[in-house]
Amino acid sequence: MNRRTVLKHLALAAAAPAALSLSRHAAAREAPLRVIVPFPPGGGTDVLGRVIAATLEGALDRPVVVENKPGASGMLGADYTANAAKDGSVLLFAGLVPSVRYYTRPPEDVLKQLAPVCAIASSPYMVAVNSDLPAKTLAELVAQARREPKGLTFGSPGNATPQHLATELLQAACGIDMLHVPYRGTGPMMTDLLGGQIQLVVATVAAVEPYLKGGRLRVLAVTSRERLPKYPDIPTVAESGYPAFEAQIRFGTYCAAGTPQATIAALNQGINRALQTEGVRAKLAEQGFQPTGGTPAQLQQALLTEIRDVAALVKAGKVRVDL
Repeated sequence: MNRRTVLKHLALAAAAPAALSLSRHAAAREAPLRVIVPFPPGGGTDVLGRVIAATLEGALDRPVVVENKPGASGMLGADYTANAAKDGSVLLFAGLVPSVRYYTRPPEDVLKQLAPVCAIASSPYMVAVNSDLPAKTLAELVAQARREPKGLTFGSPGNATPQHLATELLQAACGIDMLHVPYRGTGPMMTDLLGGQIQLVVATVAAVEPYLKGGRLRVLAVTSRERLPKYPDIPTVAESGYPAFEAQIRFGTYCAAGTPQATIAALNQGINRALQTEGVRAKLAEQGFQPTGGTPAQLQQALLTEIRDVAALVKAGKVRVDL
């Protein structure tokens, strides 16, 4: 073997590790990011998750696919993500508290299974009733509910979901007691509300809005501090006689605990970039959501605070947690 051939082989050998590294980097970049939505298609969580997922492809420079894994009030999707590879390839999209199991455990337990990535958006709720219900205002609903304890039924996407908790808080504020009917997601809940199987829901604007034009639903109030610009004629719960009341649903993203901080930081930066784009902000506004964003630490603090706050409802027996 002559000197030129030896040098050629040495050069190829030296280049091999760099080529392999580049190949692995390209593969990682092209591997799809799987966004897990822990509720069925068609609900507010699913709608918002798909809006965000569609934008993340460009922001993260990788394909993004949405997978619905409903069940157990968000627990199945949360557990699936917690047990996924610790490489940032699976991203849970859920309410601020992603699994009901954390309401009965020390708040910090969530951090042993899921790593906060980025807050996404928040939205007030609409207090919506089937149009056959006589009540035209929240005051009339409260009066009817007081006359008929457990006579009115309200739906939620599942036990201890944010919508369930918001309704329990509303009941406590109004001094009423309605019968809770849990579903396996917002879609089935809204179907039964339209059909008259339940009378009331406290749900996101995204979940309620598609049914308003047909007159099959009536919105009695919104849970924001101020009236919604898009619906200036709908009063707030505060205006309706309960000035201290305000509630909102907040969404965030999570990956498996133990994922490298650099990977989480990259996902966080990509999501924040996506939330700043005009297209995403416009789509979120159409669905009644306000973009949030921020750092993983900020989401973590909000998460722990909400778990502690809601745990009081669980301990008081207002919320049943099915584990």
